[in-house]
Amino acid sequence: MEIMPILERKIAHKMTTLCSHITYPEFVLPLHKHAEYELMIFTHGSGKQFVGEGVAPYAEGDVALIGSNVPHLHLCKSRMKSGENAGKEELKPGLETELEDRLYSSGEAIQFSPDLFPSSLLNLPDYAHISELLSKSQYGIRFYDEGLYDELLEMMKAFDSSTHTSRLIILLQILDRLHHCKETQLLSSTAYNNANRQPELEEPVGRIYTYLYNNFREKVVLKDVADFVGQNPTSFCRYFKKSTDKSIFQILAEIRIEYACKLLANSDLTITEVAFSSGYNTPTLFFEQFQKIIHLTPAEYRRE
Repeated sequence: MEIMPILERKIAHKMTTLCSHITYPEFVLPLHKHAEYELMIFTHGSGKQFVGEGVAPYAEGDVALIGSNVPHLHLCKSRMKSGENAGKEELKPGLETELEDRLYSSGEAIQFSPDLFPSSLLNLPDYAHISELLSKSQYGIRFYDEGLYDELLEMMKAFDSSTHTSRLIILLQILDRLHHCKETQLLSSTAYNNANRQPELEEPVGRIYTYLYNNFREKVVLKDVADFVGQNPTSFCRYFKKSTDKSIFQILAEIRIEYACKLLANSDLTITEVAFSSGYNTPTLFFEQFQKIIHLTPAEYRRE
């Protein structure tokens, strides 16, 4: 399975307004981001959702609001595809495990542009609660009030049959309803801050991500990455840190742990085999970085 970098996705669903209702028959997108806010209703299936710096399970009936330009991935459960004679004893470090995704998660989403809510509007007292909600969406927000799922689906039906002006009114009603939810959970412990980030993953940052995603299962040497982007190690490390707020090896660890999470959740590999298959030469470093990023041990994550 090919693992892709964080993609800058420009929403193109023949939108004639700044907000649109989108149906996802199945989740197939890699880790990606887009300028639009996204309200996601999970209508079928279960799995893990990666939102900004956080990871949390999702299931049918869940509702989540994801902020503008926050990287996210909805990873539905998959099943390990094994050869007839494949055995664990044949697995070796660096093995490219073949996964056959059984895509059975689906969802309904409303995506809406930040241009609908300029600061001149959000600064008005009547819109303070909307402003607060959109600010919190940089963490990713999960809502689970009883009856919310059915209410939102009905609102989406009304949204589809309405004119452009009426759609904006329904969107405001949806956001107002979300603000009044009593049962909520932030999906990440830290807000994904776009203030110091580039609006797009441009060169050479995009090329660095591409290199890391293509080589994370192997030993990654700083000089090799520098040669790939055509810069000296010192200057490109400084540029990358300024552009992303993280070092190259922090990103590499997150990519490896993201892949390890998928193997832990969707395969029968031992934890040591997961470590080797995710690019780690020693289980000790794998355990250390996994706990630092996920805040659980690999065994605890698998049990959840």
